[in-house]
Amino acid sequence: MTATEVRRRLNAIIDPCSLAAGAPAGIDEMGLVRSVLVEESPAGATIRVRIGLTEPGCMMGAAFVARAHECLEQLPGVASVEVALEHDCDWTPADLDPAYARRLDAARAASRKVGRP
Repeated sequence: MTATEVRRRLNAIIDPCSLAAGAPAGIDEMGLVRSVLVEESPAGATIRVRIGLTEPGCMMGAAFVARAHECLEQLPGVASVEVALEHDCDWTPADLDPAYARRLDAARAASRKVGRP
């Protein structure tokens, strides 16, 4: 089990704002997965994840934490999962995965061509 595998799994959780923007993205692509720690032991892996939000008023925090916990505890070889929400909202658009940022820019450009805001 690696942090990369955990992040890949967390990308199955789609951020609803990315859907509204016309470019669906997982929470890692959005830059919301702030840290991942995987500790292996004979009993299995312990996974610790910290998730942030794009702004303090975002109502998705509890849902992201619950969904992340569900996704990760189903992985083979996992003994325990700890998911915490970071409350100090320091997210900026620079936190977006660069590939996703390009996809988002393309979706926005296409939207402007058809007259949507």
